[in-house]
Amino acid sequence: MSRVFQLAFLLLSLAVCLSTQHATRDAQTVLAAGPPHRNVTKSIAIVGAGSGGLAILKTLLDLPEEVRSSWEFALYEQHRDVGGLWLPDPNPPHPPALPETPLYPRLRTNTPHPTMTYPGFTFRPGTPLFPSHNYVQQYHADFAQQFNLSPYIHLNHTVLAAGWRGNNTHGEWVIDVEYDVGTKVLRRSFDHLIVANGHNHYPRIPHWPGEEDWLANSPPGFPQREILHSIFYRNPERYANQTVVIVGGGASGRDAALQIGPLAKTYQSLREGSVPPDGAQVTVKPPISHFTNTSVVFEDGTSLTSVDSLVLATGYEFRVPFLSQSPPESGIDFPVLEVAPSTTANSTTAQVLTSNLRYIFPLYEHIFSLSPAHPPTALAFVGLPVLIANCPSDRAQALLVAHAIADPTILPSRDGMFTALLRREDNMRQRGYDPYVYGHKMVGGDTEAQDYQNALVRYLKQHGKLPDDGKDYVESWRKASRVQSALLARGWTRIESEGEQQKWLEGVETEDEWADLMQRLAAWQEEWENEHGQGLDEYAAV
Repeated sequence: MSRVFQLAFLLLSLAVCLSTQHATRDAQTVLAAGPPHRNVTKSIAIVGAGSGGLAILKTLLDLPEEVRSSWEFALYEQHRDVGGLWLPDPNPPHPPALPETPLYPRLRTNTPHPTMTYPGFTFRPGTPLFPSHNYVQQYHADFAQQFNLSPYIHLNHTVLAAGWRGNNTHGEWVIDVEYDVGTKVLRRSFDHLIVANGHNHYPRIPHWPGEEDWLANSPPGFPQREILHSIFYRNPERYANQTVVIVGGGASGRDAALQIGPLAKTYQSLREGSVPPDGAQVTVKPPISHFTNTSVVFEDGTSLTSVDSLVLATGYEFRVPFLSQSPPESGIDFPVLEVAPSTTANSTTAQVLTSNLRYIFPLYEHIFSLSPAHPPTALAFVGLPVLIANCPSDRAQALLVAHAIADPTILPSRDGMFTALLRREDNMRQRGYDPYVYGHKMVGGDTEAQDYQNALVRYLKQHGKLPDDGKDYVESWRKASRVQSALLARGWTRIESEGEQQKWLEGVETEDEWADLMQRLAAWQEEWENEHGQGLDEYAAV
């Protein structure tokens, strides 16, 4: 495919993506489901069977039988299995069509897996401490099987549109779900909608002056120039012997730098204060300023004339397409979520739930919609926070959602939730972070992420919904091991190089045993580094 067409994708991909899912609606059969069984007192739809969707489904089912026995649950997952972004795409990416996942074959976790788990449910015995993606997908499948979640999960079901019919005190969701290989659409109504479909689907693609001319003027005898987002990245070999600029220093940018660096002449364009991962064979450059026909020009005035490819590790946009599409012929005229990249609205002035592509607002605790269109418990998000251990965080959020659905009175008043939201946003500003840019990021690192989870669970204990055992939700061993992630990664790399993995993993099954392994590994590696010097920080924690 021509790289000029790839540029067209960079300019228009999201418009294409968001429109194609509805392009064949006229040819599909819309089937209106009958009302729920007469004994159903509450119906709940969940979208997504990644860590967030599985967490909330399990947590709802954990409610006392007398509370939820007459409830109906339906979890819709558009792919063939559970696991979210950890489920590999069965097909290679073909730009401009967005792939199912940004997962690449060499992806490994950058934190030890015991710190990433749902509380009380460990990875299988024998799992490497920093496992590859297939172990993580299997973990989610094991979780669904262990707790008999499958009867509630509808695989290969894509939610196309969701609209609220009602007001800010009562109403129902009208939801269109595509199934049967895109030939039919089921229309259902629910009392509650929980969005847990992740936020690594729609690439954030920056643009620079002159990029079209640069793409169109590849030197004769050289590869066709290209600019592709890291969502399409799979293997470093395709960049062998090229000159590559990696834009961004997040997790995917670090992995790309480590993997492409040994095979290509590699530069990494980073903001001031960011550094490449230890061991990466890259030359650091500042942010890109613009392009000429022949060059990539950086903000410090330097330029590169030999660049073949740019890999944009620039993150993802917060979009929920089915919330921005009202079900056709439903009598619902206004979408639930307005996408407005240049909006001047804020949490106080927004008339509807809004996304500026970096932040969805107004939301209480990154969870409950404070849109005036519906009650706060009608729409909840699980899994929006970024730079956090997903499974334990999703479980903490799910606990609050489940108990609030069962008893909405445990939540503060709408005014109280607004006050808490504005206080959080003001706190971010005081620390130098624009909440409408940094959005759902835990900018205070692990400390903020753990405090957030602890606060959610502590709130439920204070309101009598969970037993108050006097303990934090995030265990001390998780905290310690998150802090020591880089040290543990260096130690585990050394263990793998010596072929000693099985020796360390033998007999390790429970959380306490995994915690003991990490404590021993940290001490072992620290002693070695004190004697030999620090090794490469290949998997620094985010």
